[in-house]
Amino acid sequence: MFLKKARYIVFAVLLLLAFQSSCQGPFTYETHPVIWVSSYELTFSASEVGSNPSPQVLKIKNTGVQNLTYTITDDAGWLTINPTSGTSTGQVLEHLISVDKMGLVSKTDPYTARITITSTQACNSPQQVSVSLNLGKEPPPEIAVTPKDVRFVATVGGQSPPAQAIRVRNSGQGTLSYTLSEDASWLNVNPASGTSTGSENVHTLTVNTGGLGTGTYTGTVNIVDTNAVNNPQAVNVSLEIGTSLPPTIAVDPDSLRFNGQVGGSNPASQRIRVRNSGQGTLNYAVSANAAWLDISPAGGSSTGQDVSHTVSVSISGLSAGSYAGLITISSSNATNSPQTVAVTLVVGQVPTDNKISISCSPTSGNTGDIIDVPITILGNTQEIKAFGLDVTYDTTMFSYVGVNKGSLTGSWGTVTGSQIASGARIGGYVGDPQLAIPVGSSGTLAVLRLRVTCTSCADGKQSQLCMGSFTDDIIGMTMSPGCATFTYRE
Repeated sequence: MFLKKARYIVFAVLLLLAFQSSCQGPFTYETHPVIWVSSYELTFSASEVGSNPSPQVLKIKNTGVQNLTYTITDDAGWLTINPTSGTSTGQVLEHLISVDKMGLVSKTDPYTARITITSTQACNSPQQVSVSLNLGKEPPPEIAVTPKDVRFVATVGGQSPPAQAIRVRNSGQGTLSYTLSEDASWLNVNPASGTSTGSENVHTLTVNTGGLGTGTYTGTVNIVDTNAVNNPQAVNVSLEIGTSLPPTIAVDPDSLRFNGQVGGSNPASQRIRVRNSGQGTLNYAVSANAAWLDISPAGGSSTGQDVSHTVSVSISGLSAGSYAGLITISSSNATNSPQTVAVTLVVGQVPTDNKISISCSPTSGNTGDIIDVPITILGNTQEIKAFGLDVTYDTTMFSYVGVNKGSLTGSWGTVTGSQIASGARIGGYVGDPQLAIPVGSSGTLAVLRLRVTCTSCADGKQSQLCMGSFTDDIIGMTMSPGCATFTYRE
């Protein structure tokens, strides 16, 4: 482990020297883009049989000025990078690094490759990332443990704090057979061993504060399996003993979900509430770990009252898919710092159905009943600022009542209707162009209201309501369906 850490330190120093030598003089980071890479070493492990190892993410951004436009290449047939280029003005871009081991055979030494990030503008171009693939006959287990840091807080002479749990599982293949040990007399872990083929095992950490004075005590729980690809793993434990109890972070909710569409507007912002559920004053900071995620304000103070924070997301530049982010609330003096809020952003493809439909609700009724006839669109392929259409129906069965705005036109300047000889005419105009219905929207344009007026209709008589004569921005949309059926019931 020492040699491995030493190698990382030497590698980092060499990279720093390379940066300093290439970003001096007229070609400097103060006037040019600078390539920043999240990691300069990637390691994959797999077996000759079985699936490919999980892809890893390489993050790149510009830490200089101007635009950084770059390309990414590799020198191995078993390595794939997606995407292979990017442009950054400071935001982090993610590139998926995947391995295809088909055709490769197991061997003692790892397969190696090199990823090169090149930019004609950057003062530290190129940057290189070493990639290694450990390919064995049998799939290795891998130790996964959460959390990696555990903090206990107590008062001198008081009761020991409540127990906390860590969770261990095999995130690799095969069977993980491990032992746990602690290196402090005041710390205990139970049970002290376990096995996992993927299931999660819970181990309880307890501390005994008897005989301990004020101060901060540190210990480590080591998880060991000599066959694991990442053996050993450690959990850092701290015990803080003071004369009074500190603040405690309480946050609600503990998860958020946003939904958007590629090229569409950002989802509405949401809120989380933070408060001090302990004693004293809680001074805390709030941060997000994703470029598309933002929270404001970025900190607060509480003696027990709720503090509200606005969480917003930006889908600009994101492709369709599900994105995971994390909001972290941290405080240097809280008993349970940090606390997190999981954020999920689902970006869907823009619907391109370009359909418009008519329906009626309810689909049956008696004399005097009010019938709603919504006009609904799905996946319009052009922006809608104005629309017009006619709805024809049997005027001996229905009488015109009026027209209401739909879910997509609630903020529009005008949505109106009028009675015509064959039924009703409906139209709308946005007024403010910023309120136009964007491409790919789904919802109602307007709702026509009718009253059943037939007094001599037989039970079960059916009548159709059909739309047509489209104008303005709904011309060319496909009717699906173009008619709705109403059944008279006595």
